[in-house]
Parts: sequence; C-alpha cells; structure tokens
Amino acid sequence: MVGAAAKLIFTCASSCEKIVRFKQPPLTCSKLLSSSPFLDSLMNATPSTRQLPDWLATAAACIFVLLAAYRIEFPGLNYDELEFANAAQGAPDNTWIYMRLGSMPFLISPYVGALKAWLYIPVFSLFGVSPLTIRLPVILLAAVTLLIFYRAIRRNLGATWAAITVWIMAVDPANLFPSRLDRGPTVLMHLFQAAILALWFSYRDKPQLWKPILIFLCFVLGCFDKFNFVWLASAFVIGIVFCYPDNVKKLWFSFPRFVPWIAIIVVLTVLVTMLFLVLPYRHLAVTLTTPLRVNWNALLSTLSGATMASFIFESPARIIRVLPGWLIIVDGFLVLACLFLPISDAKARENRKSGIFCLLLGLLIFLQIAITPNAGGPYHPNHYSMIFPFPLLAFAFLAKSLDIQFGAKSPRQAVALLGLLAMCLFLVNLHNTLVYLSHFKRNAHYSPQWSPEIYSLSSYINEHGSEAQRIISVDWGLHDQIHALAPKHLQQRMRELTSIFRRLDKKPQEEQNAALRFVFPKGKSLVITFADSKEFYPETRRNFLGSLANHPELKSRLVKEFWFQGEKVYELYEISRPPGSSS
Repeated sequence: MVGAAAKLIFTCASSCEKIVRFKQPPLTCSKLLSSSPFLDSLMNATPSTRQLPDWLATAAACIFVLLAAYRIEFPGLNYDELEFANAAQGAPDNTWIYMRLGSMPFLISPYVGALKAWLYIPVFSLFGVSPLTIRLPVILLAAVTLLIFYRAIRRNLGATWAAITVWIMAVDPANLFPSRLDRGPTVLMHLFQAAILALWFSYRDKPQLWKPILIFLCFVLGCFDKFNFVWLASAFVIGIVFCYPDNVKKLWFSFPRFVPWIAIIVVLTVLVTMLFLVLPYRHLAVTLTTPLRVNWNALLSTLSGATMASFIFESPARIIRVLPGWLIIVDGFLVLACLFLPISDAKARENRKSGIFCLLLGLLIFLQIAITPNAGGPYHPNHYSMIFPFPLLAFAFLAKSLDIQFGAKSPRQAVALLGLLAMCLFLVNLHNTLVYLSHFKRNAHYSPQWSPEIYSLSSYINEHGSEAQRIISVDWGLHDQIHALAPKHLQQRMRELTSIFRRLDKKPQEEQNAALRFVFPKGKSLVITFADSKEFYPETRRNFLGSLANHPELKSRLVKEFWFQGEKVYELYEISRPPGSSS
C-alpha cells in the first residue's frame, strides 16, 4: 500500500506542479505550454483534480496511522511511556504525582505537567487501560499533526510540494515510532509546534490579532506539557525577530500599550524560572554538559531512528543513519545559494525567508540542548525530537525558492532533480521504517525494558496479587507498567523501591535492618526483578538477593520465571515475614 501511494504521489507531482505554474505571467505560461503539450489536457482540470494534493496529504496521514499502529502491542509497554497513567486514572496513589490542585493532579514531575493525563481521563474511563488505549490516541494526534503541518506549508510551497513533504514525514521513523510510544512525551510537543507554525505563516498571509494570541496559548500549553518547550519558544522569538522584523514591529504596535509589556514580564518570568531550575546544577555544569560532538551524533542518530532502535532492540542494525546529516549539509548549501544568487521573485524570497527561519529554529534548539546541563547525549532522544521536522521543512522551502526563481528556464530538469531528492528521502525513511516493522513481525529480540513479556507478568500479578500485602519492584523499569495495568485495589499495594535497594549495601547494619522491616512488612510480599544480566541497575538485584541470604527470618521462594523467545526476562519472588519475627 505504501509503495503504491508513493508511486501515485510522484506520478501526479509533475502534473500538479505544472497546474500551479499557470498562475505565472503569460510569457512563462506560453513557454511551458509550448514545451509540454500534456498541459493542454490539464487546462480544464476539474475541482476534484485540483484537490488531489489534499487527498494525497490525507492519504499520508492514514498511511501513518496504519504503519504506527501495526502490531500495536509491540514492543512491550515501557516505564517512561506510562508516567502519565496514574494521574489519568484518577491518581489513586502518589505514583508520578508531584503537585495537585485539590485532588486533581497538576504536575507529574517538576517540569512535566498533567496535560496528557487530563486528555486520557475519558479514554481510560470508557475503554480501560491497555496497549491499544495507551498508544492509539497519540498515534491519531500525530496524524492530525501531519495535516496541520500540511496546511502550514501549503500556501508557500504549493499543494504538490506540501503533499510530498508530508508523505516523507509520514514514513519517517523519527516521527512514526516516537509517536507510537510517546516516550518523552513528544506527541503534544509536535502538535503545538505544528499549530504555532501554521498560525504564524497564516498571520504572515493575513495579519489578525487572534492568531498571535493563539500562538501564545500554544506556547503556554506546550511549556505546561513539558517545560523544555521553552527551547522552542525562545528560538521562535529570536527567529521572527531575525527573519520577520517588519511583522514583529507591526505586531508590537497593533496591541494595546500594556500588552507588549505584559509579554516582556512573562518572558522575564520564564527566564528567571529557567535560571531557578538550572542554578542548583551550576557546580556540575562541566560534567553534565554534553560535548558538542556527542550532541551532534545524538541528533543524527535520533533523526534517523537509530536511537529508538537501540533502545527497543538493543541494536540499530540495518538502519541507514547518514541521511539526516547530509540533509542538514544540503540545507546549508541551499541557504548559501539563496543568499548569494539574485532572487527577484517575491514568492521565491518568501520561501527563502521561511526556509532560513525553519533552519534557524532547528539550530537554536540544538544549541540550547547542548548548553543545558544533563539535557543532551544519546539517552535523551525526546529532546532532539523537537528539532524534527525543521531540517526537512528548510530543505523544502529553500529548494522551492530556487525552483521558482530559476526552474522556469529548465522546468523538466528542475522537477526531475528535486523529485529525485524527494524520492531519496522517502525511500530511505521507508526502508528504516520497514526495519522496525520487520522486528515487530518476527517477534525479534527486545531490550528487557521493552519486552512484550511484561503483559504475562502483569496478568499473573493481577491474578495472584490479592494474596500479597505488598507488590514490590526492585529495579527501575518495571513499576509503571505493572501499576497502570493493575486493578485499583492492587495499585495501592504496589511500591517501587529501586532507590532503597541500590544503596542498601552501603548502609550500616542497623539501617539495613530498618529498611528491610519497612520494605517487607509482616505477611506475604511479591517482589519483581529482572533476570540475571537483564537488570537496569545490577546492584539492585544483587542487594536484594544478598538481603535474603543475610536475614534468615525472611522466607523466600522463586514463584515464577518469565521467558520471551528463549530468554529469561523477569523473576517473581514471594517473601514472607512471620508475625513474630524480628531483625
């Protein structure tokens, strides 16, 4: 289906592009007509034909949903993927609840708001918690985001170019699988990102005060969803001042006098808040700030899809990783060409400005990630995801600018060259996406933190957990999934005690005894841990087993082992403390 749709796009691309060219001056049209008799048959194109790019963009969104939802239960639910789940279920306990407004969860961590949790409340209330109800809503939101991007770029690029760009985005693994898993989270971030671009480009076309007001609202919601959205906010402000100074000046004077000053106060408040969050780590800045080269490699790995493949499958084998770097290099050459070649056409100048604006946004976000302590490196792909899809949009706008200015002299060659580049981007993205899907189809090896065996473990605990006083996760990466999939009466018995077991062997004996009395109350407890060599923190399992050996009053037995594709992934222990025992 994807291959057929791709052929349809590029078969229709030349035809649709030539239709658009009838809006050029008569001399250009006559040259085109004389060089391409096929255009005669398109002169009387029906409205449905002229709407073909819109249908192609919609088809791209549908293909995106089909690809992203393929075997939606794979990989297994991940710990970070479910940070919002407890808040979305009404927060029966304080798992991932940092702040409440009354009884309502407000922040799930110091820098992540409960916006996603609020959106999921009706989903979980109506349909329960499952891989389908967790992942399908964000996939649908990401598909809507694609259509918003299409509307954002359609005016300047033209319908055909915009449709092709959206098709490239629809099969991009850097978009598909972070959206499917929403580890970060990233889906709402991209939704607000697309809305901001669409509103700004619309404001450029037809200035209306409600549009910058909505842009401001999107920034507020984006920062509430996750505070690092402020990277995009600061990059956007710098970008419009640099690329669109006339619009900024008009916008400043179009508001009542007090509004710009309120905006300045808000900006200063955000800057002070950022400093407040960063200053406690200033003494660690040298060690926590990632070198620029490491940030660059992490960016390219994220945009190619290799980072997520490493997380999920523990290997990025067969992923083509060179394309994002070459795309950014090509963007750089296109910027130089657009700046130093004479651009007289107003439409071409507008696309040049839009391309430089998108590239500048990506660059400024990257620099902010690089200088923010503990924000960069290979373990933070969700941060680099904010740069998507700016390199691709910059390429589309800059290439369109050159095509408008110089393509009329050799339209066939220009369309062929740009079509070849677009096809290259599409095919590499499609190849990398198919690598992911082949893993899901074959049930290949998964990282322990993403193992589908988590569903078997959850089902067993839900069936037998009522017999235990506590259900304890010893290592990081287990609690959130078990907690989210459990009935409410079991959720209140679940504890994640990774921090205790990581440091247990470093404590004096008296403190160890007190910690174990807290961890294992009188009665029966179930303990979940990763199998040997599968741990996230190896010391947690070692200290847990060591505490059992050193405290004979704790009666233990291995209840069940959980295997996937011939590999032992989890172990479930039963720990009993008799009523009269003491340490």
